[in-house]
Amino acid sequence: MARIWVLTGAKIGDNAQIVRAADAIGLPYEVKRIVLSPEHETAKPKVEASLHIVDQEKSDRLDPPWPDLVITIGRRLSMVALWIKERSGGQARIVLFNAPKGRAEAFDLIVAPAYYTIADGPRVCRIGLPLIAAGEARIEGAKAEFAAAFARLARPLDVLLLGGDMGARKLGPDFALSTLRTMQESYARDGSIYVSTSRRTPTAAVEAVEKALRPQDRLYRWREGAADNPYFGLLAHGDRFTVTSDSLSMLTEVARLGRPLVIAEPPERRSLAGRIAALLPFRPARDLSEAADYLIRGGHAGKLGSSPPHAAKPPPDDTQRVALRLRQIALGRD
Repeated sequence: MARIWVLTGAKIGDNAQIVRAADAIGLPYEVKRIVLSPEHETAKPKVEASLHIVDQEKSDRLDPPWPDLVITIGRRLSMVALWIKERSGGQARIVLFNAPKGRAEAFDLIVAPAYYTIADGPRVCRIGLPLIAAGEARIEGAKAEFAAAFARLARPLDVLLLGGDMGARKLGPDFALSTLRTMQESYARDGSIYVSTSRRTPTAAVEAVEKALRPQDRLYRWREGAADNPYFGLLAHGDRFTVTSDSLSMLTEVARLGRPLVIAEPPERRSLAGRIAALLPFRPARDLSEAADYLIRGGHAGKLGSSPPHAAKPPPDDTQRVALRLRQIALGRD
């Protein structure tokens, strides 16, 4: 039987993608939780086979017997995967989600969403959106848990999910307030609006929105580890959704529900260096705006201000196609 390790880190959305893919393989696997040392949480180290970025006391042990397949995501965890491959004498094969930041030739398969710029090839598996979805069991559980709380809110229930800054696109107070006002004055004039923030939502944006809420509207301020986070309850009970374009996880989870979805994209504010770079004849390695464009082009979402929200078919889910490739690699058939 193939031995499979899934390397997870601190990013919930990243973990959700690779665990969902591993679940779909249909083979046993082991999750190895990797904790980075504080100085490397946000640093961008050179990609190499190394554990120097890892807090090994807090992380799960990485000991032989070595796996046949390592599944992971992102720059830092890819370094751990490369270390495992090196220690295994090349036995361990690596599947990396998202475009590599170095050592691309060392990965046996790269799973790349549409918003990554990467050359096609036999070791590249292209997908449209991240392999994220709110599980049916979790949605049903949240539906029951929050039924009483949401029953008191006026219908239709419009949900506004606020993310944070995304490169040159800043989620400032003016944009957050403008988004809420647009909803209140158009498709969410009737009923109520429930605003939910995230870990990355700037405080100034939250405060601007809070001051503009109507008596029937509600606001949830994100808090680390809070048990009362209504996010999945909102996915279960919301009638329509407006989501800022920076959050791939929230956009994808809502889109896969097939509910009316409107995307609010903050204006681009480039520095002088950024404006000069935009004139150069190359695309960035990652363009997160492409995820929003993908949903709009496919008719899975609308753009704020262009048309009222309407029901749409869920976007394609590439999980089973990716899982087949992973299974073939794990069993040595790829």
